[in-house]
Order: sequence, then C-alpha cells, then structure tokens
Amino acid sequence: MAIKLYLTRHGETQANALGVYSGSTDVPLNETGIAQAHRLAEQLSDIKFDAIISSTMLRARHTAEIVCAKLNMEFSTNAKFVECNMGVYEGLTRDEARARYPDLWEKFGTRDPDAKLGGGESIREVCDRVDEGMRELISKYRDKTVLLVCHGFAARAVHRFMHNLTFEEMFDIIMNN
Repeated sequence: MAIKLYLTRHGETQANALGVYSGSTDVPLNETGIAQAHRLAEQLSDIKFDAIISSTMLRARHTAEIVCAKLNMEFSTNAKFVECNMGVYEGLTRDEARARYPDLWEKFGTRDPDAKLGGGESIREVCDRVDEGMRELISKYRDKTVLLVCHGFAARAVHRFMHNLTFEEMFDIIMNN
C-alpha cells in the first residue's frame, strides 16, 4: 500500500490578491484566505486523517491551524515543502519583474530547470527538495491518510513527483488558493 495524500494550497494572501511574487517572503493570510481555510476545513471534516503536514511558512501554517481546529488535530511542519524562493522577483508583480529584469524574465520563461532568479532557487532545486520531502512522507506515513498544506509551485513539484511528470508537464498543474 502507499500513502493516501490530500494536497492543498494555503489560503489567499494579499500578495496573491495583488499578483505579487511572495515565494520565500513569509506573508499572512488575508480575510479571503482565512475564509477559504474555514471552507476547506468544512470540506475535509468527514475525512479521517492520520497526519496533517504543513510547510513551515506562515500562510500554510495558518491554513493548517484552521483545518486542525475543525478536525481537533495537531499538525507538524516540514520545511521541504516551502515555496520556491523567487530571488529578485520577491515583492514584484509579473509586469514589474519583466520590466526590471528582462534577461532573467526571458530565461525563466523558457522553463529551464536550472535557471535561477538572482538569489532564488531553480526549478530543479525546488523539485529535488520536494522530492526528498515526499520520500520522507511516504516512508513515515505508509498506508496512512495525510493532508499536506503547501504552496502553488511546491504543489506542482508534489504532482511531478507523484505522477512522474517532466519539468515541462508540471507547469500544466495549477492549484488556486
């Protein structure tokens, strides 16, 4: 048997609402995100989880806290599932990033798995980190039902791992707040 994994992205943040890259910036949920987390908790209330794991980042932890309060459970954190460090793009919108860093924008746009965004992580580095986290979860929670609360890009990497996707195929995965 294998792990039964439920995967969710954290609730909305103000950065999400404004279209700002917040990758490794530890931003809180906004009011919409808090309401989304409460709706998620309701939707999951009939499922018997053996464990709930969250990224160590505030927005994911807050989502997990709200879900756990409803399910009367505790959660643990795992830093392997934090969001991609977006380097010099942190705090910028897509338009601002494209205007300030046109060469990086073009290189990153090619989805080169080894391209880095000025101090950030490459796609391959994020996937390697998430792959390691997934191997840990599968080993620790074999035959268990687990909820993983993480982030948009990290969720793509989880899908890549679980479904043996290529780097290119993982970009077809979109997980909204």
